[in-house]
Amino acid sequence: MITGIAKIKGLGVYDNYTKPTGIKEFGVKNLIYGWNYSGKTTLSRLFAQLENKAINSDLAGCSFTIETDSSSITEKNFTETNLSVRVFNSDFIRDNLNFSGQSFKPILLLGKDTEQAQKSLDHCVELNTRARKLIEDYTKKIKELNSASSNARTKAAANIKKTLGIVEIYTAIQLTSDVKAVSILNDSLLDQDNLRDSLKLALTSDSEKPLTVTSLNVSTNLVSINEDAVKFLGVIPSLTNTIKHLEQNSSIEKWIEQGLPLHSNKVSCEFCGGELTDHRVEELHAHFSKDLAEHKKRVEGLYGQAKAAVLSIALPKEVEFNSPFRDKYSNAARMLPTALDKFNSLVDSLVTNIQAKIDNPFKVITVADLDKNYFSEINTQVGCINDVISENNALSINFAKEKAAAKSRVKNHYVQEYIDDRNAVGNDEVVSRLNSCKDRIIRFLTSVESESIKLKAIISKAQLGREAINERLVSLLGSEAVQIKVIPDSGQDRFQLVRITGAPARNLSDGEKTAIAFSYFLTKLQELKPDEFKNTIVYIDDPISSLDANHIFQITAGIRDFFLHQVANGSNLEWTTKCMQLFVSTHNFEFFHLLREMKPDNQNKAPLFLIKRKSSSSSVLVNMPISLSKYSSEYHFLFDIIHRYHKNPDKTDHEVLMLLPNAVRRFIELYTYSRLPGQYKDTVDQRAALLFGNEKAKRILKVFHYFSHANSIERLAGNNELIFDVENAVKDLFSSIQGNDPHHWSALLDAIETT
Repeated sequence: MITGIAKIKGLGVYDNYTKPTGIKEFGVKNLIYGWNYSGKTTLSRLFAQLENKAINSDLAGCSFTIETDSSSITEKNFTETNLSVRVFNSDFIRDNLNFSGQSFKPILLLGKDTEQAQKSLDHCVELNTRARKLIEDYTKKIKELNSASSNARTKAAANIKKTLGIVEIYTAIQLTSDVKAVSILNDSLLDQDNLRDSLKLALTSDSEKPLTVTSLNVSTNLVSINEDAVKFLGVIPSLTNTIKHLEQNSSIEKWIEQGLPLHSNKVSCEFCGGELTDHRVEELHAHFSKDLAEHKKRVEGLYGQAKAAVLSIALPKEVEFNSPFRDKYSNAARMLPTALDKFNSLVDSLVTNIQAKIDNPFKVITVADLDKNYFSEINTQVGCINDVISENNALSINFAKEKAAAKSRVKNHYVQEYIDDRNAVGNDEVVSRLNSCKDRIIRFLTSVESESIKLKAIISKAQLGREAINERLVSLLGSEAVQIKVIPDSGQDRFQLVRITGAPARNLSDGEKTAIAFSYFLTKLQELKPDEFKNTIVYIDDPISSLDANHIFQITAGIRDFFLHQVANGSNLEWTTKCMQLFVSTHNFEFFHLLREMKPDNQNKAPLFLIKRKSSSSSVLVNMPISLSKYSSEYHFLFDIIHRYHKNPDKTDHEVLMLLPNAVRRFIELYTYSRLPGQYKDTVDQRAALLFGNEKAKRILKVFHYFSHANSIERLAGNNELIFDVENAVKDLFSSIQGNDPHHWSALLDAIETT
């Protein structure tokens, strides 16, 4: 059993590593935690060299001393060691698996007794033959029915093309597409009238565009005429020289008014021959004064306007409309004559009143105000007619569009007829039933073939290895997981990764690659006999790359079940490893914590270690700091690093500086998020500004944003002023937490001081 690593020289970040004083010896379960690029994989390669008993070209020139419970292993004698070692790391994945879809080395596991398996396999072969025959029969019947449907579809498509005069390609393929579209719609069948009109429009040539009709335009000034009538007909002319007898006898007045011009320079009446004195003539002229004449003229003019207000609308004939709109026009125009008669009766009544005033200008004629809605009925009727005219004319204006729409309606009608005819025949239902039966047989055949594979796995070592890996992949990735398939290659069984469809698996995700590789590694360990496995040292380097939290739990459970068990120790049961020793290194603290909780968990049997960078070319393996091992969070560990720097009088200590920028930045992220667990889009700078204030937050974070990606100690040591800023930034950070959050500060101090 390996108890420790005494020294490593010239191996990557272990340029000059010497076993630190006080570091624990390795136990049966060893957990190693380290951040990325700290040297975990490099350490695993050193163990792999013990596995291969050959020099790794990447490790050439290095020297090492590995301590065991019996002797030391060095670069000079490691090829002679009898230790059995198995290593999982990126080199193992590269050397053993192929993620491009090509085949790779199989895992060969011992099968069980094959006699009964062979009998069952023979029965599966018989069932397979019978199932394939049934599938062939169903396929033939389905093909015959589909052929009949295809012929019917071809014929229907030809009829539609011919009826509509479709010039572009319209075959069974286009009809099938239209069937899907029409099936989504409500019933597309047209009644006979709509079908006739739509078909006529669809077949109308461009030279025979539909008719247009002139819109009706009707207006009236009856309101103003009526207002004038109210004003003039209710007024009696105010004339001082009127003759009373003539006022009271309008017919005589009118007769005299017409005859008076005939008596100019006359001395006797032309009618009776009586004497006509100058005085009498003057009286008559005074009666028929200019004012009265103007009054009569206004009333007579009003009479002419009223007579002209009579409405007479020349309606278009029904035959002038395109056939789809004739009935609609007839219905719209039916009520207009009644509305016109009602309007013209108002006009006639007004004309009568004006005539009465003309006949008797000195009589008051009362005219009622018009109802505001007197013209609305005509407007409504004319509006309805014009709407129909607009629709009718739109057919001509948008002829191409309307023609296309009509063509689409007719086509959908015939497609719907085809659908109805097809449903009546019922071929589709029969095909559906046959397909259901065929699918059941295919599922049965699949189960038979699956059973055959299982039986072959009992007989074939490679098949048994495939089955073991696939079980793990289903556990990790689910039922849709990538699977291993055994394929013949140059007369030998080989493994190939395939999708659930059976196609070679390419373009795998990083998570899939990790799960496949680790499942392969665990299964490959089963090639060892139980006694061999019991004496094997296993090193696992980061088996959870790119896996989410749920899969990390499953990987952890897989390690527990595969490597750990209870054995009797006197009257007690105690936990230990099934192999001689187990090493697991990881950068994931959640995974590290889960492994740490697994039994055994005491420091003697399950020590915890930390790999940390001292410089760009130097890492060291040390005991896990108590602040990190005691708690289930890295939070205290980060605080411990920063606090040690804060208390260290030498602020340029390289070991502290190398860890500090990333540690402080990560600590601030965790602290601010615990205080302000807001939206996931919030940045650490935004949260720090709220907790520390804008100015102090910028001062704290600026230097750590700069140094957190430092890749060399020179970048730190070569910036003395910035190093001074690091010291001040840490002071500001601690003073802010101590002042604003004293209980939190005290708890952090207790955690690292207690430990």
